[in-house]
Amino acid sequence: MAYIAPKDYSADEDLIRKVMQVMSGQLDLSWMKERPHPVRALASQPSRGLTLDDINQDPFYGPESIPDIVRHNFSMAPRGAILPEGLPTLGYRVNRKSDVWADNGPELFEESKARRWAPARMIPWLVLNSPGYSQDEDKAMRQLATGLTSIFLVAADVPSRWVWLMNQEFHEIKYLLCAQMFDAARLAEAFRKRALFGHKSLGKDSWELGEFLKSVIDSESYPLASAATNLTLYSIGQALGRHFEFVARNSADSMLGMKLSEDSSRPIAYGIRQVRGLVEAHPSKAIEINDHLDLVENGLVGFLGSRELIESLILMSGGFETVSRFYRRTIEEYLERCVSAGLGNRADRSPLSAFLKLIEN
Repeated sequence: MAYIAPKDYSADEDLIRKVMQVMSGQLDLSWMKERPHPVRALASQPSRGLTLDDINQDPFYGPESIPDIVRHNFSMAPRGAILPEGLPTLGYRVNRKSDVWADNGPELFEESKARRWAPARMIPWLVLNSPGYSQDEDKAMRQLATGLTSIFLVAADVPSRWVWLMNQEFHEIKYLLCAQMFDAARLAEAFRKRALFGHKSLGKDSWELGEFLKSVIDSESYPLASAATNLTLYSIGQALGRHFEFVARNSADSMLGMKLSEDSSRPIAYGIRQVRGLVEAHPSKAIEINDHLDLVENGLVGFLGSRELIESLILMSGGFETVSRFYRRTIEEYLERCVSAGLGNRADRSPLSAFLKLIEN
């Protein structure tokens, strides 16, 4: 059911009377007497333009003004605006600053805008007419592109589930999540085009990949979703991007891999800082996040061991030894990020460690 306002404004005599006064030239302007706190907002680096950090210099408008639990504003009013009595609530459910905040959020949002790119024009698609692969290698590249399309559609879905539930006081993080959705959608677009280019077809969907992605998207709170998406999902996405670039035999695939790696770096940087800040503020949250990552990493083991992925990687990489080294480097780097995020050494408990020993033995 749509929201029903407390008044029928078309029949509100007080509103109609005020409108008629204004239309007759009787301006009240009492609302102009209460001005918000003035601030000096100028671009610190004119070449970059006016950034979020520039307008956040004054504590009145900056994130320093946000309490850990927001109780004063549940409306659409931007942070620092005058709040009259009786504002409607938008039903925000995520109102704890430490659940979402990362000091690098505003900077990462600005970086996302500065690094935006257009797959339709920037990828030299025509070189794929002579890609330089055997028939099986070409199918393997398209299979990997199919999986990456699924991964980044989910990477776009996850923040969309939470951004509208976040209090408006955290607008920098909401901006960042919107940019993250757009970045993920662009990657899904790019790899779908890679799979289909040249009168070809998408590869096979993977049951194991679906289970992994389900464990990510079903995260029951925003901190769990952030850890699963920004630490785990984007870590494997970035690693696959680097490998895609490493095995590429043409400029189109090389650029696709490079862009995937670059665009994955921002969610990872946000996720590390956000999870670390949460754990520092509420140490018990580390237990909950670690328990959740046990489940997510179990799904990741299934994906890493799936025929659709591992056999494609073997064909692309020229043998199993290269894939084994790739898995070790990817898992070790991911576990190091968990340490940086304040989750401790997960190596002894993570199912990824057991999987790595299995394939190396």
